[in-house]
Amino acid sequence: MMWGSAADDKLAYFPVTRGGPAAGLAALNLSSGEQVWRADPPASAAAPATVIPGVIFSGATNGTMYAYSTADGHVLWQYDTAKEFTTVNGVPAKGGNMGSSGPVVAGGMLFVPSG
Repeated sequence: MMWGSAADDKLAYFPVTRGGPAAGLAALNLSSGEQVWRADPPASAAAPATVIPGVIFSGATNGTMYAYSTADGHVLWQYDTAKEFTTVNGVPAKGGNMGSSGPVVAGGMLFVPSG
């Protein structure tokens, strides 16, 4: 684990930073510490995770933002941020590695730091 974890009323979610089958996101039972599920995306999770009811968001080093089910860790949604974007002020920007701060959920929107 490298950065921030997240928790709800049942599970704690820990981003795992090493590549391969050891990468991704692990969910542990708060009462027992037992691993409940493990998500293993192609790239490691290097940024803090964010949890809302039913969904845990975790960004990967390849620029992909994942939304996992808190019930079993399956991928609900993913988005590739490693591409060029036009910003609200018209200045080009490029997404990429998500390895510092985690995603923010506010006002029904997901804000993702990338690049």
